[in-house]
Amino acid sequence: MKFTKHIAVAALLVTSPVVAQAQNVVAKSASSLERYFQNEGAEVDATVDNVGDPKLDVTYYGNEFSVYYYGCDDNRNCDAVQFFSGYKTDGSVRLSKINTWNAENRYARAYVSDSGSARIEMDIYLGDDGVSADDFAAMVSLWSRSMSEFEDLIDW
Repeated sequence: MKFTKHIAVAALLVTSPVVAQAQNVVAKSASSLERYFQNEGAEVDATVDNVGDPKLDVTYYGNEFSVYYYGCDDNRNCDAVQFFSGYKTDGSVRLSKINTWNAENRYARAYVSDSGSARIEMDIYLGDDGVSADDFAAMVSLWSRSMSEFEDLIDW
């Protein structure tokens, strides 16, 4: 009888969505990502963007970038985020250089704005259930490397 109870409890713990979700990083509210970055030692300023969706301004190991939320329902319950960083370069970065960088990089993409600023961004779809903290950490690491390589490219 005790053995059956232990199996039932173990099965409940393994299949319970609450247990799995508690550890995942989600975009449903800004607090999940804000907590993630704060736990990593980052400085985080939680604000909203120009349409009222959550926005985070993050300083993470010397890198400064913004996190914009997408797929939101009334400025909540978002399903995706975008890491973004812009550099006021006054048109000094040639478009051909950006195009070459984009062709050689898979996850992040770069462009030159109408005002001549160089920009880099990376979208992450988190869906309803989010992703594990470890998988999110891998994406943040990829973003950080991409930012560093991009800054080298534009001589920042």
